Amino acid sequence: MKFVITMLSALFFISCSAAPDNPVTTAAGAKIEKNKQTAIKNEVSEITRESQYLERIGRDMDSYRLAKDAESHRTCTALMEDRGKEIADLEARIKNLPDNYNNQLTPIIIDLRECVSCSKTAMESCVKTRASINKAIKEIFPK
Repeated sequence: MKFVITMLSALFFISCSAAPDNPVTTAAGAKIEKNKQTAIKNEVSEITRESQYLERIGRDMDSYRLAKDAESHRTCTALMEDRGKEIADLEARIKNLPDNYNNQLTPIIIDLRECVSCSKTAMESCVKTRASINKAIKEIFPK
């Protein structure tokens, strides 16, 4: 009998000490998760804005790409190097995002890198970049 009472006491203690679903904890967890998702969406939004800005710069570089003089070539090369650093920063930020966003934004970087280059085909990459950005925006931020 003593054994049965001990076992029942132990079971009662275990069942009472188990944490029931606490609505306050659950609500707080949901709020934390929502805040996390909002922060991620804000970062994605910022990355797409910066990508759009760099794409416009790439288009503006076309006059330097098409020019024949050495000064224009030097200017183009300097712009390409500076923009390349900005793109590398964007790429690092994209890699820190969850996979679903990473997979949607990485193609932008590939074309964007070529868009801000001094290549004769850079403008074609700018067109692809803009299309990739618009596609990502529609997928990530549907109306």
